[in-house]
Amino acid sequence: MTKPTMELERLKALTDGVLAIVITILVLSFEVPEHRFGHDALIEFFRKLAKPFVAYVVSFGIVAAYWVLHTAMMRYLTIADRTFFWLNILFLLPLTLLPFLTDLRTAYHNEYVTTLLFAGANIACGFTLYAMWGYAQHHGLTRTIPAEVDSSMRHRILLGVLINFLGAAAALIDLYLSSAFFLMLPVIYFSHRTVDREWDTV
Repeated sequence: MTKPTMELERLKALTDGVLAIVITILVLSFEVPEHRFGHDALIEFFRKLAKPFVAYVVSFGIVAAYWVLHTAMMRYLTIADRTFFWLNILFLLPLTLLPFLTDLRTAYHNEYVTTLLFAGANIACGFTLYAMWGYAQHHGLTRTIPAEVDSSMRHRILLGVLINFLGAAAALIDLYLSSAFFLMLPVIYFSHRTVDREWDTV
């Protein structure tokens, strides 16, 4: 394995490890009660878990989509330089805040500020992914990328950023409407399958 390949593998390993930890931390927000419930109390316990569970599913879907998107991007890279490494680390910065911001949204679901912070972190993730993709192409870090693949990748990232902006704006009007936008994010990030279809030919 050549040195550039090793460096690229280390970058992917770091990102995969961080994403795995983030997903694990998300589920740790659920606690099993220490005392036993009767039937009615158990039903009430599950009812109270509804909002945290929805928040968990949304965040899990978003983090999973980031992993798929990052993996798709890495398959087109042949080398990575110092700047790209730092851009990747910058991508991980807001990503690692998602478990905390998910818990914050659950605890303060009536406060639009928590939703704005959650959207802001996702917007930062989107912009850094977009910067990584653009930088890699303009600095010769990738193989030749078909125009339709480039367009698919850019549209997928920017559409996710737009949905986050709309979710943040909707929070100023209605928090439930805002949550509906965030529920769309995993679907948006898993759209534009042109990039994914190319995996078999890489």
